[in-house]
Amino acid sequence: MAIGEEIGNARKRQGLTQEELSMKLPISRESISKYEKGGRSVPKDMRKHIAEGIDDTELYFATWNEAAGVVSIPFFNGEHIDQHPASMKHLVQFETNEALEQLERLSWVKPIHTRTDREKEEVKQAIVEVLDAAASMINLVAVLCREHKFSMKQIFKAWRSSLKVRRYSK
Repeated sequence: MAIGEEIGNARKRQGLTQEELSMKLPISRESISKYEKGGRSVPKDMRKHIAEGIDDTELYFATWNEAAGVVSIPFFNGEHIDQHPASMKHLVQFETNEALEQLERLSWVKPIHTRTDREKEEVKQAIVEVLDAAASMINLVAVLCREHKFSMKQIFKAWRSSLKVRRYSK
């Protein structure tokens, strides 16, 4: 789906008109309309402002994917996903347990240059399992934010501040 269409869908999910969104941003209603219809491409420097102005969980995933490509976490909305918070919690538990089991199978003391091709494949599989667990957790955050009408932007701001306080990041 094109980013303009994603913006339109997110705006509607949040109950915003194009006019209301334009009042939050340095963009005219006409420009927003053109972005959503695909008549004009969304400038890269405006995407962050638009995503924050709408503050929609699914749009954050879409803009992250567009910015980072394959190095991003997708929004889980496939046919086998139940986005009820309890179902997502169970998915997190399942994926986390799989990741931990895979990590337990790895040798953490063997030097990297001595690993066999099979052992390297096991490391790749462990990475995939960890990504599954991380993605399920971030999707649970999104679902909880949406369900409780929390701003995902504000939750992430507070979390990033807590990382600095705990000296996990600079």
